[in-house]
Amino acid sequence: MDDLANRTEQITLNDSSKCLESKSSPDLAPFVASHLEVVYNSLKALAGVDFLRDIQHETNNDGSNNGAVDPLASLAALREYMASPASSAMGPVKQQNYSAPISDYFISSSHNTYLTGNQLYSDSDASAYTNVLLNGCRCVEIDVWDGERSSESASADDTSSSSSDSISERKIKQGSKRERLKSMAKRHSRLGSMSTKLGGLIGRKSSPEDVPLDSSAPVDPATEVPPLPEPKVLHGHTLTKGTTFRDVCYAIRDSAFVTSDLPVIVSLEVHASLEQQQAMVEIMEEAWKGMLVEVTPEKEATDPLPAPEDLKRKILIKVKYVAPTSEDKDEETPEGNGDELEALKQHANQGDLSSIDNKPSDAPPKKPSKILEALSRLAIFTKGFHFSHFEQPEAKVPGHVFSLSESAARAAHAKDPEALFEHNRKHFMRIYPYGLRVNSSNLDPSFFWRRGAQVVALNWQNLDKGMMLNSAMFADEQGWVLKPQGYLSSDAPSTIVRRQLDLSIEFLAGQNIPLPPGHTNEKHFNPYVVCDLHVETPEDTTSPHTEDEGESETENHKQTIKSASGASPDFEGQMVQFPTLSGLVEELSFVRFKIKDDEFGRDSTAAWACIRLDRLQEGYRLVHLYDCSGAKTDGVLLVRIIKRIV
Repeated sequence: MDDLANRTEQITLNDSSKCLESKSSPDLAPFVASHLEVVYNSLKALAGVDFLRDIQHETNNDGSNNGAVDPLASLAALREYMASPASSAMGPVKQQNYSAPISDYFISSSHNTYLTGNQLYSDSDASAYTNVLLNGCRCVEIDVWDGERSSESASADDTSSSSSDSISERKIKQGSKRERLKSMAKRHSRLGSMSTKLGGLIGRKSSPEDVPLDSSAPVDPATEVPPLPEPKVLHGHTLTKGTTFRDVCYAIRDSAFVTSDLPVIVSLEVHASLEQQQAMVEIMEEAWKGMLVEVTPEKEATDPLPAPEDLKRKILIKVKYVAPTSEDKDEETPEGNGDELEALKQHANQGDLSSIDNKPSDAPPKKPSKILEALSRLAIFTKGFHFSHFEQPEAKVPGHVFSLSESAARAAHAKDPEALFEHNRKHFMRIYPYGLRVNSSNLDPSFFWRRGAQVVALNWQNLDKGMMLNSAMFADEQGWVLKPQGYLSSDAPSTIVRRQLDLSIEFLAGQNIPLPPGHTNEKHFNPYVVCDLHVETPEDTTSPHTEDEGESETENHKQTIKSASGASPDFEGQMVQFPTLSGLVEELSFVRFKIKDDEFGRDSTAAWACIRLDRLQEGYRLVHLYDCSGAKTDGVLLVRIIKRIV
């Protein structure tokens, strides 16, 4: 456990304050040092300037700077200040409130967590869960399929030599299919597998308690019963390689509460048989003993939902809901498949819905459930239901979760944005990438956060715009961020605070900017900065488009400066200015920096940073940079930020 805690410092995406440690004589690159000297001399010449108050706007509520040492006392004092965490462009986290219902929070979430790369032929590995959980993720996904019996997996060894030709043909066909899928994925984009680059943290393997106590007892081969297969985890109907459900559960157990004690949601996509689902229940109850929420009628009826602070060190299961059978026996096959009338009688709010009469003689025959009742019962506050529309009866069930693809969510927004937002103020919604993102690219999560969706699941395997925005949203926030005013279940939508923004950023210099992956010659490195402002636009509220266009941004919200030379370049005070923007919510808006190499052909990304607008600090600041694998670096940009919010 201590080893896991130590490794978090090496891979975290969220620690932006430790890139430059305070030193008695901080080492600054020549251009950074020269710009700071110019700043010092110009400000020192002005009478009555309080650097922290007037330039940096660092004040307490009473207007004081809490007795901090004046950075303008000397040039050395200014250098000390700039080398300290206080100079970071990303401000500290505000005091977080974890007492609201869990549906009042945005939750850092992963899609197809088990994959280490693309969606077609990459490996599944339990260590992927360790990686995302140590990076602040609090909602992971597991796709579960039937495991194979040992006799089935070894059947190829028993085939006769006469069938060797057909086996060879099958292997050739499988290899050909794999190559076609590889080619398809490469056409979408070059993959940046973050799981591999971050360093594999190996998930916990099967429990030692699974070993029989008496392995020396004689066994009659004629009567030996082959062991039951255990469920496996993989991306079905692809060439991805699987891992075991047991290993995944133990990896989650060992890493879920290392960096935070706030709850973790496990979203189950179940393709396994009822027999294998029973094995899933037993494995989860074994691996997560003491971490699961106890199933009681009182908890089932909880409304409003409990708060994160009431669920510390708890694992919440999200799985499709199945109505209880009359006998309520775990071992029997449930009669209904999430029958909405049964669900309403159990869970819906009081009113006209309670008078619905579900007569068996009038109802069509019920189909056998695909979800085991014992598994479904583990979902206490996160019951999965199929979404059709916001007037369906299940939309009133406390603790329900609607899961929509990004396309379906955008369509719902285009059809009735008010109904979508009103639902998400009170109930859970999970958004996931559409299926054709075979290269594990990501949607733009900020669009769905502005619609109030709590769980926007991303492919953590690929560090792109979506993951950069996600890192900014949850930086140092333990994976749970309270929604802004007007988005909470206790608020009226009319209370949303929308502001007007004027933003200018002056780029002075850079220091220790990492080279792009595969580049080794700093002399040929010509970095420039692309600055993107991610805010809500009028098109966001009216457009029915169904997918994010990747890197495309409104031209007025994307600004670029000219390139300079070397890893510690002089940007000579180049300025980017954004036009006055109205109607934005600070907590749902972002500034993103990408440092790219000005080279012939494709300009490679070298480093990046992303900051939520409400945490973007004014004044002379250091923007701390991350490399293309998501690891923090000692690279920085020296900038001056002028932000006016009214």
